[in-house]
This record gives sequence, structure tokens and C-alpha cells, in this order.
Amino acid sequence: MKRVFSIIVTVIILALSITPAFADVPSPLPSIDYKIRVHNTKGGTGTYTTKKDKDGKHATITAHPKNGYKFDHWVIEGKYDLEKGDLQNPELTILMKSDIEATPYFTPEKGKQSDTPSKISYDDGPESPKTGGSPYAPLLFLGVFVILIAGAGVKLAASKK
Repeated sequence: MKRVFSIIVTVIILALSITPAFADVPSPLPSIDYKIRVHNTKGGTGTYTTKKDKDGKHATITAHPKNGYKFDHWVIEGKYDLEKGDLQNPELTILMKSDIEATPYFTPEKGKQSDTPSKISYDDGPESPKTGGSPYAPLLFLGVFVILIAGAGVKLAASKK
């Protein structure tokens, strides 16, 4: 009877400690630090600034045409939301939802299309991607500890018979 009771208590504790450990608990701040790359083209360059807040990582990208060129449009690869401006504005702000590659395109003042990208600038920020542990991990460890103790108790009870 004691053995059955020990097993039931162990299963209940294990079930209560494992379930929250695998629950999807939202983080107060996004934990992924997305990267941005701005490709420069023959007609000019692009720069960016980033900031991070409770909504995620925001990037403001700006196109800088060379003499004799004018800005035409942006091509942005990756997942993002436009916050300010549009793809025809030389400066726009986006909310990054993945790694981003942005290319500003310029046209010569005479109206010809610029060449393909020639140079890349990288954002290899000082922070590595954050991977947080579960706040329920201590409960999981407690459950495993209780199982080990209960198993030892069952083994000890069996050896006394």
C-alpha cells in the first residue's frame, strides 16, 4: 500500500512540475536580436541606426546618393513592418521581425538605373541572441528530485520485506 501511495504522489508531483516547464510563457522583451545589413550600390550608400524597446528592434535606414545620382527606391528582404515612410522614401523606419537585408537603388540624374550591389555593411552587434530559461525549471528539478527520493523509498521498503 505504501508503495502504491509513493508512486501516485510521485506521478502527481512530476505532472505538476513538468507541465508548466513546457508552457509558452511570453517574455516581457523580445529575446531575439535581429541583424540588419545595408547593401551599397554604385549610385550611393545606405546607413542605419537601431534601437530596441518593448515592441522589438526598430531600424531607421537612410539612403545617401552620390553626386550625379538620386534615390529611387528600397528593396528590403526579410520580415518587417513599416513604421515611418515607404519604400520610395530615402529614410524609413521599420520594426524588424527577422534578419533584414536592405538595398537602396539610385538612378543617375540622366534617368538610368544603377548597377547591382557592390559592398555590404554588417550589424554584428555586441549582444548575442538571448535564450532565456524557463521560470518553471526549479519545479522540474524538484519533481525529478522527488521521483528519485520516492524510488529510493520504494527500493528500501522492498528490501525490508
